[in-house]
Amino acid sequence: MDTANTDSDLMISIIKSLAQAENESRSENIRWGIKQSAVSGRSKLYDRKCYGYKHDTERHLVIDEETSKNVKLIFDLYLSGQSVLGIIKDLERRKIPSPTGKEKWCKRTIDVMLSNEKYTGDVRLLKSRESETKYLSTDNNPAMISKKIFEAVQIEKRKRSNVIRIESGKQRKDRKYSSKMKL
Repeated sequence: MDTANTDSDLMISIIKSLAQAENESRSENIRWGIKQSAVSGRSKLYDRKCYGYKHDTERHLVIDEETSKNVKLIFDLYLSGQSVLGIIKDLERRKIPSPTGKEKWCKRTIDVMLSNEKYTGDVRLLKSRESETKYLSTDNNPAMISKKIFEAVQIEKRKRSNVIRIESGKQRKDRKYSSKMKL
């Protein structure tokens, strides 16, 4: 195709539009398949392994006794007032390797662990903000953390957060100014 020719430009635009439509259709089909497997309870995501669990011979989640102690420690440290960074320092001081086996823990790893209801035995699928439908499988796997402790952590996380949700989106509770910025 000659890109200097306006007819070629039109053809390229048509081809790009068709490719975009095909990608959107494929994406929608994949999302539909994920939702259908979640509804039927057949989704492999229900048995997706996370730190503190392992798979048995039948690919079901079971508690990994060695790493589950670390998960419980993280929840206990948070409820005792430790910050996420404080927990990281504590884990590294104790020489507890991260889920990937590294010496350094990632802040996001701890935050995700503290928000993962799988530790209570429940699994929630499609829980993103964009998804209007969520699927919950209760007693999906052995509980490592009681629902009471998990909920206490969620309440504490909301208390400590500097972000609140309002109708128009998110907003900071407090604005911290450097003394250099004050007039």
